[in-house]
Amino acid sequence: MKFAWPVLLVLFRALYFVYSLWCLLFPLVAVWFVIVLVRNESLLGQPTRQWAQALLVALLLFSAWVLALVFVRRLPDDPNPFQSAFLSWFGTLRGFWIAQPGDRVQLKLPSGYLVENPPAYRIRGREIQQVLHAIKPGDILLRGYDGYVDGIMIRHASVCSHKNFRPGWFTHAAIYMGELDAQDQHQVPAPYQHNTDYFQKGPHMVIHAMAKGVHSQDLLTFCRSDYLAVLRIKPDLKDLDMEAAVTHARQAALKKIGDSYDFDASDTKRFHRFSCSQLVYYCLHPIHDLLKIAPLLHAIYPLSPFNKKLAIFKRVTIIPDDFYALVQQGSMDCIWQDPISARQNGADAATT
Repeated sequence: MKFAWPVLLVLFRALYFVYSLWCLLFPLVAVWFVIVLVRNESLLGQPTRQWAQALLVALLLFSAWVLALVFVRRLPDDPNPFQSAFLSWFGTLRGFWIAQPGDRVQLKLPSGYLVENPPAYRIRGREIQQVLHAIKPGDILLRGYDGYVDGIMIRHASVCSHKNFRPGWFTHAAIYMGELDAQDQHQVPAPYQHNTDYFQKGPHMVIHAMAKGVHSQDLLTFCRSDYLAVLRIKPDLKDLDMEAAVTHARQAALKKIGDSYDFDASDTKRFHRFSCSQLVYYCLHPIHDLLKIAPLLHAIYPLSPFNKKLAIFKRVTIIPDDFYALVQQGSMDCIWQDPISARQNGADAATT
């Protein structure tokens, strides 16, 4: 059995290496496949055999490197370093198999993937406790994630000229409702009052818009993210009735539960469908002038900063970072944010 561990280590590590390489190179392989088909060449022709041979040589070199690295890094008191290396690495693998995709996914096919040592959310229990102690109804929550493809797209779709073409940071926004009870339930549109997928009662609830539409969610679940900030309207704004503003925001959010998601992220006038930021913007409608917030032109500049004229997906809209900009403009306070977001946004501390 002692000699089986180096074999297992090399075999499984090599398989994972091929899997990871395939994930990274899949777009290039797909392009190559299309070119071969267009040129009407045999997929098993001489060039393909040469690539297969090169890949085999690379795998053998990789396997030798793995064994050499483990041997060099072995501990003096470890009787079988290859067993230790294999089991310690094997325990970091996590497989995900999704048999039932999300509610709005039209093509419901199963899918799966394998991840080595997937990181947990950066926002941990202690930070969430700080948020719970600081947050009040009417506050705006902004969050972001590492790794999600749509988050990367949202950040780069947030590049706009007035920010010197700098990508955005936060990718999602919500409004904190505080406690939602039976009285609040009566303000929800009738088809969704008893639909727990869209409305749930509880002591710490937020309302936000995602792919399935506008719905309520527990604050603890919402805070499971990598980056988080809590914003509050400045109470000393001229002509501001804070209690009335918060009451209106809560009622407006409740009445929109069940409304569909705005995948175009461009509806800032009719308000019959919502992106996350558009929903928060709508809830603050009576105090737009006091906050000095308005929809702005946003777009993806794929060649920025070298070419600042080529732009795609242009639309006038509201994005999560537009709310954070109100902190710098002086109409909102950031009462809590994680340290990484604070550094990214030029703040002096994680909490203000």
